[in-house]
Amino acid sequence: MTIPRNLTPSIVSGVGSLAQVLAGAPAWSVVGCLILSLVLGLAQALFPQDSGDRLAWWNDRRAYLQERRTLRYAKRPRRPPPSLG
Repeated sequence: MTIPRNLTPSIVSGVGSLAQVLAGAPAWSVVGCLILSLVLGLAQALFPQDSGDRLAWWNDRRAYLQERRTLRYAKRPRRPPPSLG
């Protein structure tokens, strides 16, 4: 997997400015911010950015969830209706 070219400069400048801001901060906060920035960069690289691709991704996602819901409903045990007598 490659990171898109337009994303690389923003990550590099973000990490550089983050290092300046967090100078002298506890190590756990520095590591947490770096992990957060990498996760956000990875999310942008993984999810489609073109409108047509994004629409196809959401359509596939909805179809998958609908199929899952249908299968879950089919596996439920059926209760007999309550008697009115």
